[in-house]
Amino acid sequence: MKIAIICNKVSNVAKYRMELIDEIIKRNNEVICIVPKPDHVKEIEKHGAKCIVIPNNRLSINIFKDMKYLKKLTKVLEEEKLDATFSFTTKSVVMGSIAAKKAKIPCNISMMAGMGYMYSSNKPKALLVRFLLNIGFKIAFGYNDKIIVQNKEDKEEIIKRSFAKREKVYVIDGSGVNLQRFTKKPVNLKEFTFLMIARMLDVKGGIEYSKAAEIVKQKYPRVKFIYVGSEDYSYRGVKRKQIEYFKKNNIVEFTGYQKDVRPYLEKSTVFVLPSYLKEGIPRTNLEALATGRPIITTNVRGCRETVIEGKNGFLVEPKNYNELAEKMIYCIENKEKLQKMGDISYKYAVERFDVNKINKEILDIIGEI
Repeated sequence: MKIAIICNKVSNVAKYRMELIDEIIKRNNEVICIVPKPDHVKEIEKHGAKCIVIPNNRLSINIFKDMKYLKKLTKVLEEEKLDATFSFTTKSVVMGSIAAKKAKIPCNISMMAGMGYMYSSNKPKALLVRFLLNIGFKIAFGYNDKIIVQNKEDKEEIIKRSFAKREKVYVIDGSGVNLQRFTKKPVNLKEFTFLMIARMLDVKGGIEYSKAAEIVKQKYPRVKFIYVGSEDYSYRGVKRKQIEYFKKNNIVEFTGYQKDVRPYLEKSTVFVLPSYLKEGIPRTNLEALATGRPIITTNVRGCRETVIEGKNGFLVEPKNYNELAEKMIYCIENKEKLQKMGDISYKYAVERFDVNKINKEILDIIGEI
């Protein structure tokens, strides 16, 4: 079988989908990766996949550029004589599904890693893009043979919005985590450190994390708070003046983007993600589980799947930084419980989120390859 993986962010393929590609190739199939930039292409091709670059801006809503991309994508799919396409990331799902239909590909599958920003924010631009996506998803999912999502609530939303029929939609436990790359480490109890890893989107909860840190530091000034993640300069991002306040007052240490987050996880005590984005299952939470960290996260779809309440962590209500601060203080004052909580996190990662298990589920859904 010859299958095309279509993605609008090449780093997603290189960082998070290589195990899946390896498994597909291992089963004597041919993989074509269609990506928007040449970054990481050599790295991907070392694994035996062929890469085709078709320039595209995943955040653009320029209809003329999008139609030009769709035309090029359709032509490539026709020329490659494929048996199947597998699209992920929002824009690729829409464009890839339409192109696959036009190119008459026999089997077309999409995967949604969460409903994303446009279905989480009520900012005017997000509402406009959501309107367009509603149309795009209805068309795209109508052309799909199967749709994979990462939590039950996303499945129900897709059905409720009439994007697809129930029998087409399959649920898996996130994207999985590589347990050889992210390995269990003792919880750091010597220098108490809270860690958040996320892009600086407003819906990821970075401001709530920082406000909770400010409360905690009034009682425990020596506790560290670290935020790893790149700034977003679009309308979706946290405002710079807010970040500067927490920087200037030494409340949170902002490291910016880090290529390898493992050293930060290993030095952390508790992992925190106060997101209210409509996540699939956040990859950072899975990496924290695999490292053996207690987790404080929000009681929202995707995030709640990573916490067994009171066992390996705590769930707080979204946007409630006071409740978040209370759970942080509880962890500080009950640090003798944290190693056991971290052990349960690791066990949970092994039992439920191992990337090899998840990839097998994906391939079983795709079918005979």
